[in-house]
Amino acid sequence: MADARANSDEPPLVVLGEIHTCLLPSQHALDTAASIELLRAVQRGLTVTSRERPMPLVISPNRFEGVDCVLIPKSGKHVHVIGTVASRTVVIGGRVLQGSSQTRVMRSPERQPWSYYLSRPGTVDAVRNLGSAPAGRLVDGHLRLQHDDKLDLTSISQRMSTFARVDPRLDQKMPFRAGATRLRWAVEVGAESNQLPRFAFHLADKTLRTVRLTLAAPDIAVAQRFCEDLAIHDWLLTTIDQVADRAGRNDQETDALLDQLVPLLDQLVPLWMPGAHTAPQLRQLWADLEMDPGFTRQWTARVGQLRDRVTTATLEALRHSKIISHDW
Repeated sequence: MADARANSDEPPLVVLGEIHTCLLPSQHALDTAASIELLRAVQRGLTVTSRERPMPLVISPNRFEGVDCVLIPKSGKHVHVIGTVASRTVVIGGRVLQGSSQTRVMRSPERQPWSYYLSRPGTVDAVRNLGSAPAGRLVDGHLRLQHDDKLDLTSISQRMSTFARVDPRLDQKMPFRAGATRLRWAVEVGAESNQLPRFAFHLADKTLRTVRLTLAAPDIAVAQRFCEDLAIHDWLLTTIDQVADRAGRNDQETDALLDQLVPLLDQLVPLWMPGAHTAPQLRQLWADLEMDPGFTRQWTARVGQLRDRVTTATLEALRHSKIISHDW
């Protein structure tokens, strides 16, 4: 059997991940103590990580799931991988929930016993048909639409969020309507460290986003946290866009409109802190996002639009109540 320590310092060929982001099914935001208690159930006996500033963030310990499947590079040639996927659950601001999964892909000349793969958690070995395929081809295959026989990080990350969502301590009451988004990401190791990091962000469809990162080897360890930070802000922007579109229609009753907009503005606006939980070496990526597409400009415009809508709806409600009072 190959020595598990032989590749311990070798950078991975690529890192592949996916993040499922949704609203925590609770009428009110959880405080940090309640969020910690919720995530303790993910892996009992292990420490839950948390921080209060500048915004509450709670991260569960990792759970590991064995996989024995294929990757599908852009060329269509299957690459067989064996190993484990590391997954965790994240609660942001006591209000938003994420299931986050990742695995590091390494080259391997041959298949090993399962004890070998279990000794290298969060790593898969490409043991067949990889040849000299470049890392970029594996990234291309991962970022395109999912196939049934592919390494299915979508299902794994969704299971992590679902595990927390069905916890009996949550009242399953939503203060406003909000969908879920998925952010699929991949990292290549770049050779020119002085020109890194680089990334590309793409809206694949209404709910799927893709992120392609090129990082220096030492920065790979913080890629998942950057992607989780990006996923929460993309979810916030997507959610407020959807609500703004609904609020722009004239077929909603004033009270129903206020019931949706007031808790949304109250609970989501304080969560907008781009880069607050991103490692310092990757914060430049947020500066690039602020330039194009201009995340905060979009957010500020939408928040202003919804606040104006709340003001208008409130004035309409007051006017209506005066009319009823005078009629009486």
